[in-house]
Amino acid sequence: MARILIIDDDAHTCQMVGEFLRRQGNEVTSATDGGTGLAMAAADSPDLILCDLDMPGMDGLGVVTKLRHDEKTGEIPVIFLSGCTDREQIRRTMNLGADDFLSKPARLSEILEAVNARLALHHKKKQRESSRIESAVSYFSGIIYDLQNPSAQNSAATLPGTSATAQAGHILEQVRQRLYPAKGSSPLPAQSAFLAKDADRRQLIKLSEVRMFLAYGEYSKAFWGRDQHMLIRKSLVSWQRELPEHQFVRVHRQAVINLAFLEQVDKTEGKVLLRLKDLTELVPVSQRCAPILNRRLKQYRQTI
Repeated sequence: MARILIIDDDAHTCQMVGEFLRRQGNEVTSATDGGTGLAMAAADSPDLILCDLDMPGMDGLGVVTKLRHDEKTGEIPVIFLSGCTDREQIRRTMNLGADDFLSKPARLSEILEAVNARLALHHKKKQRESSRIESAVSYFSGIIYDLQNPSAQNSAATLPGTSATAQAGHILEQVRQRLYPAKGSSPLPAQSAFLAKDADRRQLIKLSEVRMFLAYGEYSKAFWGRDQHMLIRKSLVSWQRELPEHQFVRVHRQAVINLAFLEQVDKTEGKVLLRLKDLTELVPVSQRCAPILNRRLKQYRQTI
């Protein structure tokens, strides 16, 4: 369900479009002038705004300009509905920050298609930003881990023979790369750490010490050390997007393993089972994942 705000001085348009979008499962509010609509947007932070261009008082251009200059509303997708056919005016509208433009009269199906498309793009953008922030947090967690464990090697926070200024510059550059990674790069290095917590404890776990991640719906369970494990509020799909591909590989629908801890591969009754260091249970390999595991394992052995 999305929260949608309609700003249009035509009350009939507000009612008709609003009722249609409500039937699609959305929560819809409306305003019949730009000033009121702007105030509602600032107060409620809707997921999307449908806005008329030609309105008395504050018109659509004024609305989108103020929206884009307010930190609270600057990222809200805005779709304009207007009878305007002036290409220069439409171009100016888009340049000011509109996300889409529909000419009146617009079919309800056309409005729904534009709304769904913009909501989907906005959702993906928020997911990317969340992933980048999570990556940066994981990197700083790794620094904290290394500071708490002086014996840890290859720490990004302690570079021997470098000044404090150089170390700070190095850290900032690493954070920048994790917030805005280059295409095809791995955003989460093996020396990173993450904070795991449950009702009784919280613990900083170094990624390189994790033997396996298991899926538990929207959660996952991390295994490290000798049969130590903890449930984490992060899905296996999210982990797989961030884990270093050369070291972590998915072996069946619900498990990703760390190749560094693979001790033995057994074949029993046509099934492939993996033995990981310090873990009691054997890990099965699906037929679909077996060729990928074999290829990744060969590549990993060439790098060590």
